[in-house]
Amino acid sequence: MIGRPMKTGVVVAMGLALLVGQGCSMKWLQSDGETGSAQNGSTGKGLSGFSKNPSEERLGKSGDIVSLSPSGISARQRAEITKEEKAAIEAGLQDVFFGYDQWALSDAGMDALNLDAQWLKDHPGAVMKVEGHCDERGTADYNIVLGDKRAKTARNYLIESGVAPKQVAIVSYGKARPFCTDPSEPCYQQNRRGHVLLNMKK
Repeated sequence: MIGRPMKTGVVVAMGLALLVGQGCSMKWLQSDGETGSAQNGSTGKGLSGFSKNPSEERLGKSGDIVSLSPSGISARQRAEITKEEKAAIEAGLQDVFFGYDQWALSDAGMDALNLDAQWLKDHPGAVMKVEGHCDERGTADYNIVLGDKRAKTARNYLIESGVAPKQVAIVSYGKARPFCTDPSEPCYQQNRRGHVLLNMKK
């Protein structure tokens, strides 16, 4: 009888991704409060300031994008991120996943965000951060823009679902903080996500 191959590689890759992610540079994009239609991500509608073809995007010089060196992340900040991830898991919040080179929401993505939206409406003091992540293909700049579109799509959908704008923050990491590092489609699928963190204000 032939045994099934073990999936330990995935677990090891996840651990490596955390270590690699901490050493990568980060670029933050602050939300501009746009609340256009979230379901038109594949056409660019509702995400003003972006062309229909992400490959034509260029990072602007408006100061919205700030590059942080790895040394700019303190142990305290890492602990805070871990705390926010744990809070999101305990609240039952779900990440949203995207197709290759896409920022439109799938039915499964909308289902996940509907659950997140209901929880946020029931907890008006909570703030959820949506991190836009991409797989390793494409340039760093391209993926920062694509990650931002994914985060904005999720944010806009939540706001259209009745969540207060002040409860949703966004950031794009592009391909700088992968969840999985194997050069394979199952791994790429894990990295194409809007990852959610939760801050419970006291």
